[in-house]
Amino acid sequence: MRLKVDSCLSNEYEEGITIQGLLDYKHVEAVPWLVISVNGVFIPRNKFKEHVLNDGDVIELIYVRGGG
Repeated sequence: MRLKVDSCLSNEYEEGITIQGLLDYKHVEAVPWLVISVNGVFIPRNKFKEHVLNDGDVIELIYVRGGG
């Protein structure tokens, strides 16, 4: 399946992979300041394990951090 993750297009993903599966595959920790957008729509953290990704989806991993 082809996904575009953080502007990198790849065919390496299995059909039916969830957001949590993608994070695990890429060894990304779901830290509290990580926000994920799929095709421009933000996905709630409590949906990571059940939101199935589809061929051609565009996923952005966004780290929101405060500062001063």
